[in-house]
Formats: sequence, structure tokens, C-alpha cells
Amino acid sequence: MKLIITVVDDQDAEKLMTALTNQHIGVTRINSTGGILGPGNSTLLIGLEDAQVQQAIHVITETASPHPGIFPYAHTSGVPATSFIEVNVGGFVAFVLDMDHFEQV
Repeated sequence: MKLIITVVDDQDAEKLMTALTNQHIGVTRINSTGGILGPGNSTLLIGLEDAQVQQAIHVITETASPHPGIFPYAHTSGVPATSFIEVNVGGFVAFVLDMDHFEQV
């Protein structure tokens, strides 16, 4: 058995959880802040059989990879933001760990 611990942007967490459960892969969400992706992220715990790891990583990659986002641009002169800038948002970090025992009550 394996445990995937993945940190994703909050905006991607819900759709990733839905995509994983549609593949019959269980997932638990823990809200988290700071660290690798900065504020506004979620940590997902995914327990699965060894044979499902590549399938889960594929789903994570397809759902939570960096993608363009549009944000207001704050000018340094103190003028209110009137323009927008496109930057990549999202992304993920995933750790795949061996698991000796799993129990669900």
C-alpha cells in the first residue's frame, strides 16, 4: 500500500477530490497554509494500492498542474489597480510513501 500526500492550491482541491473519487480513489482533505505553495492551499491524503499510484498521479497532474490566472495589477505609484496581469497559478507537490498498515473505522 502507498500513501500520497499532495499539497495543491485551494482552487484545485475540490475538483481534484472529485476526479479522484470518480476513479474510486479515496481522499481526505486537510486545509493548510504556508510552506511550499504559500497561503491558500490544501493537503490531500490519498491511501491506495501500489497498482493505483500511476493512475492517481496522472489525475493529480491533469487536475492541479499550473495554469494561467488573471489578477489585478497593483501599480507601485499607489494608483488603484486598473490593469490586469496573467500569471501561472496552481501546481502541486506530491510525496509517495510506503504504508505498512491502513485501518478505516
